[in-house]
Amino acid sequence: MDLREALLIGHILGVVAMGFGSGAGLIAMLTAGSSPDLPTIHRVARIGYNGGRVTAFSAVVVFIFGTWLVIEGDIYDFSQAWISAAYALWFVAMGLGGGVMARHEGKLATEAEAAIGRGESSNAAVLAAYNSSTTKLVGSVLLLMYPVFMYLMVSKPGL
Repeated sequence: MDLREALLIGHILGVVAMGFGSGAGLIAMLTAGSSPDLPTIHRVARIGYNGGRVTAFSAVVVFIFGTWLVIEGDIYDFSQAWISAAYALWFVAMGLGGGVMARHEGKLATEAEAAIGRGESSNAAVLAAYNSSTTKLVGSVLLLMYPVFMYLMVSKPGL
């Protein structure tokens, strides 16, 4: 196995790990429904937060291996539009994931834990935060970025 193949395998394995991290949060949220109790909200928020950490770490691995592939390869160049688009989307995804989703899930877990500590079994404010349309939209955008990344990496438009 040469260096290019090893880098490509690392790049693909990083993508798979990203999918597991994102998928864990998505599955937890879908199984909880739209009106979960506080312990369920707390669990979903923690799974989403930790899944996001796995996704972020894996995204950095994908970034490193992808950059190394471009540097080592004779075929790819940083000036190619599909690579530039992938980098731009990567930075947007990291900003949305870390700046919006991680903050929301961390705050939601803290608020749910505090309400549970007060002996509450439900809390309207925590439920409203759980069902936030902004974070649901951002989460959907992040999930829809996966097929866009896959398209860019597989078809390499313009190459």
